[in-house]
Amino acid sequence: MPNKEVDTNLTSKPVDTVHEPEKKRAFHSKQEKPAALFSTLPYYSILGLYFLAYILIEKYHQPWSAGFIVFVLLPICDYVFSEDWLNPNSTQTKKLDDDVLFKIPLYLTVIVDWCFYFWVLNHLCAQPFNLYYCGGVLFITGILLATNIVVAHELFHKHDFLGRFVGGFTLVRTLYTHFFIEHQYGHHRNVATPEDPATSRYGESFYAYLPRAVFGSYASAWEIEKKRLINIEECSTHWHPKNRMIWYTLGYFIYPAIICKYFGFYGMILSLYLAFQAVLFLEGIDYIEHYGLERKEIAPGEYEKVNIKHSWNAPHRITNYILFKLQRHSDHHENGYKPYQTLATYDESPMLPNGYAYCIMMGFFPHFWFKVMDPCLMAYRKGGVPTPEQQAEANKHMLILFTLVSTVFGALSLIGYIRPY
Repeated sequence: MPNKEVDTNLTSKPVDTVHEPEKKRAFHSKQEKPAALFSTLPYYSILGLYFLAYILIEKYHQPWSAGFIVFVLLPICDYVFSEDWLNPNSTQTKKLDDDVLFKIPLYLTVIVDWCFYFWVLNHLCAQPFNLYYCGGVLFITGILLATNIVVAHELFHKHDFLGRFVGGFTLVRTLYTHFFIEHQYGHHRNVATPEDPATSRYGESFYAYLPRAVFGSYASAWEIEKKRLINIEECSTHWHPKNRMIWYTLGYFIYPAIICKYFGFYGMILSLYLAFQAVLFLEGIDYIEHYGLERKEIAPGEYEKVNIKHSWNAPHRITNYILFKLQRHSDHHENGYKPYQTLATYDESPMLPNGYAYCIMMGFFPHFWFKVMDPCLMAYRKGGVPTPEQQAEANKHMLILFTLVSTVFGALSLIGYIRPY
């Protein structure tokens, strides 16, 4: 969806002039415990997606309608509802940090996702379905599985054993458990540098980025684990039982074998597809989060400290609730162990034109991605914003893509009502 406001960080002023600072949008509440910060209720909204997906599949046999909700209705909601610029102050941050109630929706989402995942495998293996129906069920399940990686990410990014264990273990289904190592100790260290395989470069399409991100992250995780064992654990070799990458790699073969035992060969094929789609969308998230942003090299191989200018943010309210404020990504990278409820948003950070639900889809279409994001990136690098003409052109391309996506998902949904499974 196009920007509904022209006067934003990424709109309206020429990029070749120095501007007066725009009016600040990030703010603190004067209330001691504003509901917008202290209520956990919005973060249960992700469970609504699971409920809708289950009802649409089990009762109405319309799985593609769930895809329509995610990639059409959610971007509309992000466009219509007010943006979220409310930040907690230091006192509120301390209270929020100590509030264990915010952990409940995380753990509950993990439980629900595992249940939904196995229900889908059983559902699809119980009787033959046509390709249209099966594809729709797999598509929405893959989306939810990718979303659950976001939850796992929030859990394992903390110091407590339970969160780290649950967050790491839930990655098993995606055959991407090395993400637990590489993301924390590779990506967060090297983000926005050439050393990071999970940082997309300026002018690089998602499809050029994807192989480097997938294979580079796996290789990076091995290297990180090797250094840990030799330099910290003082092992003589990294071929040691303490090497987590050995067990993770073995798990990539053991887990499908377990699925094959209980759900058959067909169930294993379905689980492999779900892992593929979840990783595809995970890397789609990584692609849009740091596109073209660079840290200054202050010495050979040494870069400036990560700050709030090295990640794209999105202040869009609805997808921020569903993704546990992952879209406040700049603060997450500057303060990796902050719990989601305390993350802040900043005017100084670069801003995406819509929430992740839309921007991930836009990233899959390089023509539209470059037309929208390249002017934003170039303007941000120069400390300005795109010209009105550039913004109008970007809005036009965003609307064209949204129309195409809406038409495709609308048609897929309509087919289900005309010709049931």
